Amino acid sequence: MSYLNLDAVTASYHRCRASEGFVDTFYEHFLAKSDDVVQKFKATDFARQKLLLRESLLAMLLLNLNSADARAELERLAERHSRRGLDIWPHLYALWLDALCEAIERHDPKFTPQLQDQWRAAMRPGIELLCSKY
Repeated sequence: MSYLNLDAVTASYHRCRASEGFVDTFYEHFLAKSDDVVQKFKATDFARQKLLLRESLLAMLLLNLNSADARAELERLAERHSRRGLDIWPHLYALWLDALCEAIERHDPKFTPQLQDQWRAAMRPGIELLCSKY
């Protein structure tokens, strides 16, 4: 893949957001990936967490546009997820991204393997930032 089609990913994001149960599907898939994930979420307020996920996805998309606000939001998220905070191990982000793509496949009627590749490319800079601050 030679370029990121952020417009396609953003349109997909909006289709997923409009699909009932998108975030629930994501968490079902993510929690099924590993006991480590389950342990990290055992004291989580999921109503709040679902809102935070939506904000984080937007920040990760906007990071691709060099948004200073998105970078600042992700820097805060990285600190919260670092070993000094929630101690979210870097290897869990691959599981997070897999769960996200599985939820997108289920909730975006225009899903294609190419769109999944675009999503993975769009999320990569944000995930790299989060992991770099661990």
